[in-house]
Amino acid sequence: MCRLLGVVSATPGDLTEQLGADLTRFAELSRTHCDGWGLAYWNAEGNLITAKHPEPAQGSERFFAAVGAARTDAALLHLRKASKNMANLMDNTHPFVAGSIAFAHNGYLSPLSALDELVSEVGGRPSAGGTDSERYFNVVLAGLRDHGPVRALHQAAELIADAAEVVSLNCLLLTRDALYASARYDEKVIEGRGEEPDLYELRYRITPDHVAVASSGWSQPEPWAPLRNGEILEVRRGDLRTSVHALR
Repeated sequence: MCRLLGVVSATPGDLTEQLGADLTRFAELSRTHCDGWGLAYWNAEGNLITAKHPEPAQGSERFFAAVGAARTDAALLHLRKASKNMANLMDNTHPFVAGSIAFAHNGYLSPLSALDELVSEVGGRPSAGGTDSERYFNVVLAGLRDHGPVRALHQAAELIADAAEVVSLNCLLLTRDALYASARYDEKVIEGRGEEPDLYELRYRITPDHVAVASSGWSQPEPWAPLRNGEILEVRRGDLRTSVHALR
C-alpha cells in the first residue's frame, strides 16, 4: 500500500508553498510507507521533471531538496510501501514516466504473469522493473493510443479486473493538460486481507487557488470531499476546471 498526493494550482509557484502544511503531514506517512518517494511536475519551460529514490521521504535531504526546487502549477507525489516480493529498487519506485505522462499507483494486483500477458495482448511496452504498478501503467499507455486519459484509465481498470485479482487500482496520472485521479478498489478483497477499505479512499479539495487530491491516512478536515469508488477526477491545468467522471 502506498500514498498519493497531487495538486494543480491556478498559477505556477513554489511547490512547498502550494502544499503548505499538507507536505509535512504527507511526508510523515513515510514512517510506514517507507520504501521510496517520488515526484513529477511540469516546470516553467514545459518539461516534465521527475525525482525519486528508494528511501523514506521523512528525513530525506533528497526528498525535501527535490520538492523545494519544484516551481510548478501541476505535480504528483508518491510514497511507496513495497508489496511482498517487490524489491526496494529505483526501477520499482514511482512515478513511472513515458514521454509527457507520469503515473503513480496505490494498490496491489496479482499475479504478475497475468499482467504480463495482458500487457502483451494490448501491445504495451515491456516493464523495466518488477512491480504490478508499472504493468498497470503500461496497460494505460496502450489505451492512450486510441483514447483520452479518462477512457484509457477506465478501460485499463476493466481489462485488469478481468485478468487478475485486484485489491486497488487507485492512481494519479499527470499529462501536459491535466491531472487525473482514479479511485477503483475492491472492498471485499480488501476486507479479506484484513485491511480497512477506508485506507484506500481518495479525497480532493477545491479552493480558489488550487485543487488537491490525496490518499487517506492523515488529518484532512473540511473542505476535503471523497472521490467515490469508481470515479475519476480530472483537473485541467490553466483554469482549474474540475470534473468527476462516474464510469462504474
